[in-house]
Amino acid sequence: MINDFLRKYQEELISDKIQLKEDMDLLETKINEENKFLILLEESNESYFKEFTPRDINAKNNEKAAEVRLTLQDLNSKMDILNQKMKFYDGRLVEINALLNNTAVVNRPAIENKNSNSSVDDVTSDLDNIKVSLENIKNYVVLDPYRAKIELEKIISTI
Repeated sequence: MINDFLRKYQEELISDKIQLKEDMDLLETKINEENKFLILLEESNESYFKEFTPRDINAKNNEKAAEVRLTLQDLNSKMDILNQKMKFYDGRLVEINALLNNTAVVNRPAIENKNSNSSVDDVTSDLDNIKVSLENIKNYVVLDPYRAKIELEKIISTI
């Protein structure tokens, strides 16, 4: 019962983490676009005859560059917040994986049969479980590669 709750919570965290990753990618794209725009504005402000003119050249560009700098500061602060959330999700997922692995060991029935057939059966059941998990991951690869990566890491950690 607790394992079921932990697995559901883990799935929720994984889906939230995937959504957060998409948000971070979009925000990173916006930051890159704003940086390029700022560079373009700064390049247009450079003039060879700037020292010889008594007035401000491209005053509108200077104002727009200042606005873009403020926007970049805001976007970077949002990115920092999203990075903190990502660290939170990563930490929670590690904790849940540890709990699931520990409780899975505790909840396993103890087999004290000394036959070699039982160990062979255990190995084949483990291989069957891995095969089923890999088939599920095969379905995720096209639709959700990030989830597929997380599931692969989960399989690797259980091996």
